[in-house]
Amino acid sequence: MPTDQANDRIKLHRLLGATHPPEKVTQEAFEGNDRHLRRLARLRPGEQADGNDLWEYIHDLRNTDIQGPLFVYLLPFCLQAWRDDLRGIHGYGGLIEHFYPVLADRQIFDLHLTPKQSAVVSEFLRQTILEEIDDQRGLAFQGSKTKPYGWIGALTTYGVLLPDVERLWTAWWLLDTIGRAVAAVQYISCLMYPENENPVFAPWTPDRGGGPPCLWGFEGHLYAHRWQETNVNFLKGLLTVQRVGDVLVQAVPRLVGQPEYEAAAAVQQDFPLCTGTLESRCAELPQLLETTQCSSTMLAWSV
Repeated sequence: MPTDQANDRIKLHRLLGATHPPEKVTQEAFEGNDRHLRRLARLRPGEQADGNDLWEYIHDLRNTDIQGPLFVYLLPFCLQAWRDDLRGIHGYGGLIEHFYPVLADRQIFDLHLTPKQSAVVSEFLRQTILEEIDDQRGLAFQGSKTKPYGWIGALTTYGVLLPDVERLWTAWWLLDTIGRAVAAVQYISCLMYPENENPVFAPWTPDRGGGPPCLWGFEGHLYAHRWQETNVNFLKGLLTVQRVGDVLVQAVPRLVGQPEYEAAAAVQQDFPLCTGTLESRCAELPQLLETTQCSSTMLAWSV
């Protein structure tokens, strides 16, 4: 009987209109040996791809001409690996770091996917990130290997890949679940407090890392990338002291009776004392997100 993950892959193949691999594989193997391509092409929807085969295939995608029909067929396996990595089901390490540039650099959404297929991929990415947000619990973290870094990195990177971050952000800030309310407080704390005074994220240490997540840090090798213009414009219109304060006022009551309530209430109590920092960072964050990571200027908050 297929697992939930297998059913997700089967559904993705059906929605993408790619239930069978192409009759002939013409994709060039970057390192010459195409055995991984032949193994991947033999997979059926719902089956699990080997991580090493996906690693080699993603390097093919980054460095050689893309065979469109094969890409569409194998995309659900790549997306499921991305989902498993974000959700902590199975770690894929550097594979995901190279998958992001495939989506960003190779004009995947413009050249190799139809508008309908792009919408399917967008929906899958958004829903997965929202699932991870829904699972957020806790308002006290030490070290860098904690859950908030994952969803914040995925949200931030989404703004590079697709122009509809508004749909993701709006669904999150409806605060329909406890996790979304917790995540809102996590994120807002990074806008409110100086780096070493954030009560949610303990300061960085040499042995454990940590500190508040970087709100403009993209996942993967996206050093020459920036947020898409529509996303930057959306955030410029959204991030104000008033709007952030309204979200915090709505989020804290959602946590009554939850372990996070007292910490969230303390953040809300600090809000009037932090409006200067918040106002500055609300204005700066869209500017930081529209600046490429390889900029000659070191990106940082001014306050």
